[in-house]
Amino acid sequence: MYKVKPCELCGRYDGDHKESWRVRELEVDKMNLLLAGILFAQNATSRQIEIFMAKYYIGRGSYTQIGDDFGISRQSVADAMDRACIAITNILEKVTMTK
Repeated sequence: MYKVKPCELCGRYDGDHKESWRVRELEVDKMNLLLAGILFAQNATSRQIEIFMAKYYIGRGSYTQIGDDFGISRQSVADAMDRACIAITNILEKVTMTK
């Protein structure tokens, strides 16, 4: 990491403080996301979690593929995904409000 030179006019040097604040903000964001994941796992149904994980963690391309994997219709996958996204959005709003 390179060092920022102090201001030639006033001598102020705040390069280290900016970097430490940036690192702290990243750590707070990580903790909020971890908390959101835990709350989502506690509040969502097992079907919502399975479908959410199939889409975003495993990387299934379409609702049809997910439906084939679970033996349910594409519309059921879409409904469960909508409810999961609403749940995670509500959780993220609560978690980030405390920031």
